[in-house]
Amino acid sequence: MFTLPLAVSALDSANDLVSAAGNGRLTKVDSLLGSGVDANAKAPRGRTALMAAAFFGNTGVLKRLLAAGADVNLADDNGATALMDAAAFGHASVVSILITTGADVNAKDNNNNTALSRATRAGNEAIVKILEDAGAVEVAAEEPAQ
Repeated sequence: MFTLPLAVSALDSANDLVSAAGNGRLTKVDSLLGSGVDANAKAPRGRTALMAAAFFGNTGVLKRLLAAGADVNLADDNGATALMDAAAFGHASVVSILITTGADVNAKDNNNNTALSRATRAGNEAIVKILEDAGAVEVAAEEPAQ
């Protein structure tokens, strides 16, 4: 019987979990987590299922991943977190959940952007208020590193 190397198998599982989370497929997320896939598994570019759920505003999946131990402060290869994604794309309920579960409201990505700077740039005033009420402070973003 042919078996895939562990690294390939783990990457496929991470990709499956990230895809299911992004598409709001809670049953599939439950199945993957139940089969032992790590809630913090990283797909290419360091993206996690929690980031995908936050990006697309899938609160049910987000809550399930958090209950399964997903790290609210993991960053992708660019330094972006789930909170930054939710703030940029206008998902106020996700932002609130992430803050309540310990998200660092002042975390910076590789270009010195924060959830607050992303929400401000996107014109998401309600999220700006949520972040400021949680202690977020504005920082000056830098030009991308060369």
